[in-house]
Amino acid sequence: MRDLTTFDMFVMHPLLHDLPAAWLRRLTAHARPVEYGRGHRLFHADAPADLLWLVQSGHVLLDLHVPGRGDVVVDRCGEFVGWPALIRSRHWDFGGVAGEDLSAVEFRASGLRDQLADDPDLRCEFLARMLGIADGSLGAARRRLAGLAAPPAETSRTRDRRTP
Repeated sequence: MRDLTTFDMFVMHPLLHDLPAAWLRRLTAHARPVEYGRGHRLFHADAPADLLWLVQSGHVLLDLHVPGRGDVVVDRCGEFVGWPALIRSRHWDFGGVAGEDLSAVEFRASGLRDQLADDPDLRCEFLARMLGIADGSLGAARRRLAGLAAPPAETSRTRDRRTP
C-alpha cells in the first residue's frame, strides 16, 4: 500500500469511499499513511488521544490493565480507532496495540476536529459513521469487561479435588 496516496486510501476504504471527493481531499490535509508492525503500542490508557487511525489492513487490540492479570484484550478494532479523540475527554480509556501488521491512515486529532468544525455537513456525516462503529464496539467491550469481573470458571481439576 506504500504506493497509494492518502486520498486513494480514503476512496478504497468502506467507511469513506462514498463521501464526496471534495470532502476526502480536505481530510487528507490532516492525515498520512502509516505502517506499524505487530505488537507496536499505539497508545496507553489515560494518555492524551491526539491521533486517530482509519485501518486499511490489520487490526488494533484494545487492552485494559487488570490487577493480577496484566493487560487484558477487551476489543479488536478493524475499521477505525480513535473516536474518543473527536467527541469526549480526549484521553484514552484503554491501551491500543497492533494485533498484526497494520496499514492505516493516521489523523492528527486536532486538525480533524478543526476540519469538522468548519464544515457542519461533513461533521454530521463523519460523526454518524464513527458513532455506528462505536456503538457496536462498546457493546462488545461491555460484554468482555463483565466477564473479567466474574470469578474464574471452575476447572474439572478443582472439582475433582473436592469430590470425596
